[in-house]
Amino acid sequence: MKVVNIGTGYVGLNTAAALAWIGHDVACVDIDESKINSLKNGVAPIREEGLDDLIKNTKIKFTTDLVEVINDAEVIFIAVGTPSLPNGHANLDYVHSAANSIGNLINPTHDVTIIVKSTVPIGVNSSIEDSIRNQVKLNNLNDSLLHFASNPEFLREGCALSDTLYPDRIVIGTNDNTAFEMMSKLYAPLVDQTFTIPDSVQPPKDRPKTYILHTNQTSAEMIKYSSNVFLALKISYINEISSLCDKLGANVDDVAKGMGLDHRIAPYFLNSGLGWGGSCFPKDTLALLQIAKDQQCDTPIIQAAWYVNEAQIDKVINKLKYEFYDLHGLNVTLFGLTFKPNTDDVRNSPAVALAKRLIELGVHVTFTDPVGLPNARKVYADEQFKFEDDPIKASLDSDCIILTTEWKQFKSLDYKAISNNMRHKFMIDARHYLNSEYINDVGIKYIKL
Repeated sequence: MKVVNIGTGYVGLNTAAALAWIGHDVACVDIDESKINSLKNGVAPIREEGLDDLIKNTKIKFTTDLVEVINDAEVIFIAVGTPSLPNGHANLDYVHSAANSIGNLINPTHDVTIIVKSTVPIGVNSSIEDSIRNQVKLNNLNDSLLHFASNPEFLREGCALSDTLYPDRIVIGTNDNTAFEMMSKLYAPLVDQTFTIPDSVQPPKDRPKTYILHTNQTSAEMIKYSSNVFLALKISYINEISSLCDKLGANVDDVAKGMGLDHRIAPYFLNSGLGWGGSCFPKDTLALLQIAKDQQCDTPIIQAAWYVNEAQIDKVINKLKYEFYDLHGLNVTLFGLTFKPNTDDVRNSPAVALAKRLIELGVHVTFTDPVGLPNARKVYADEQFKFEDDPIKASLDSDCIILTTEWKQFKSLDYKAISNNMRHKFMIDARHYLNSEYINDVGIKYIKL
């Protein structure tokens, strides 16, 4: 099928690469010329396992000109960003801009399904459909060949391409049978796993069969928000339990393991620590809170999850104050800057939030991270952070190391050399990730958050 994808971020680019790999004719459109030029050279502007390889080994067309490709398309994805506004609502400017471009430029001569893959508030899919249909009619064209659907993404940064190629479920929100049939055809190779497995993106073990869920647009929109916020709730819940474990002398890692062995609960997202961040959980939690507020619906559980997550920074500060009392003038090294491992995304990272609080308290902060520093040097150029590529050098004269991102590289470091470099030998493992016996054996006082 001929596919046009508007947007080349995490969602758009991984979707395009996967669809091209399984045999579809894909074009990617973005207004950012530097992104498009980079992609034409086979280099993705984001870090995802196997993505560069698929881009180089498929025939995706990259362009800034929607006119070139729109009227050949059978399927058009809107996969642009919906960042948070200051009031918590989703910023829909990019979505509406994409919809306006489609409405102004499309001349339907065959069935075309327009799919919103961006995460949008309840009712936006319907308004986009109305907007595009109205514009097409104003252009004196026939809108009867246009079909619409909501198709939320459930991708995890760092393994987004794997999640696209080997999905556990595909949600198709539409009341239009033609749209559902076209999307079922589009995704059939993923559902049936009839494509050649790429060497760079192997399937996960024990992957369940992909389930296609057919809903209306509103339910599809709600499934996306509800899923992300529920995962955020799980993290906040175990962090709250962690605080109680500290008081009672229980081991929260053992508690989480014992909970996760119950198949009704499952072990995923029960890792206590610094809390959730990134481009999805904070944005979607705030958006759902605002949607509920607009509907005059109380959501105390979701509100509590937000407050618990924010309080994780305070827990780190309190442990530092217990060790040092006066934090002014301390040198603190943060091991990890990205909001999670296996990505170079530094947006809404809890590590950055912690660093800003430490600087307010007079602390000197140095960051080290395996892949996040190039982005961070640009994004946080105006902050008072120091950046050091070498973790051993970053620990020089450090009073405390805080593990803030569970990169596997941090497990294999020479902590004896790091200990020798430190001025005060103290570490807070804010991700419950490192070998406490080894760290203690080299002379570093080790505690978990």
